[in-house]
Amino acid sequence: MSELRVDELWIYPVKSSAPLSLSRAWVDDKGLNDDRRYLVIDPSGHFMTARQYPRLTLLDATPVQGGLVLAASGLSSLSLSIADFPQEYREVVIWGQDVRAQSCGPQAAEWMTEFLGVECQLVFFGADTRRPVKAQPGAEVSFADGYPLLLTHTASLEALNAGLEESVQMLQFRPNLVVKGLEAFVEESWLDLKIGDCYLRVHSPCERCKLITLQPGQTQFHPQQQPLKYLSQHHRLQEGGAIFGQNLSVIKPGLIMRGMPVEILSYQTPAPLR
Repeated sequence: MSELRVDELWIYPVKSSAPLSLSRAWVDDKGLNDDRRYLVIDPSGHFMTARQYPRLTLLDATPVQGGLVLAASGLSSLSLSIADFPQEYREVVIWGQDVRAQSCGPQAAEWMTEFLGVECQLVFFGADTRRPVKAQPGAEVSFADGYPLLLTHTASLEALNAGLEESVQMLQFRPNLVVKGLEAFVEESWLDLKIGDCYLRVHSPCERCKLITLQPGQTQFHPQQQPLKYLSQHHRLQEGGAIFGQNLSVIKPGLIMRGMPVEILSYQTPAPLR
């Protein structure tokens, strides 16, 4: 039996919202069920994230049967039913991709506008929404940055914290799947993984941005840009940016639970670092 196990499972129902811990999750071709199936957009249709609006990370979004509940300090909660969403799709732009997303209606737009303090709308990854994974024909992704799943490793976080003056939390990297049990950064050599009946494949290392400098529960980025600055100096792609974690594609859907063993089926040569 593998000594490597699933340690944590996290979803972010609205892109950039507060993390929600799960004990088990179904993985479909787009990632963990209910992960980033909603998106906040500005009036022109461009996506809005915590990079520009860090207050989004204080949004508590909870999937319920057939819908979503939005909650935040100082506001009354709002229950949304997918069945009540208007059959209205609009063009939205996310990381340069044009995607048709379903409107969540005027009530959701009003609530989100009051929460963020700027005019915005909420859209849903509806039945007619399609978003291909770039450079991977046939694969689709939700409103995540680019790939269905993000995996991180507890030993790699420990190694990173050993080099920092102030330790950081795993949630600053906003992972979906956290594993535990082997040496630091060994995940950068993995290719194919199996967890239960679910088969996953590493697509690429995850290049990081300033969002990792935002501590959970805060709305101010770290004044010294840590840990991004440290990673940029010590763990950076030879041709690219600072990395931490691995982007995964889903080869075969399945159920994942905390504590499940993780089997590494094949390996690859890690991307060269500077």
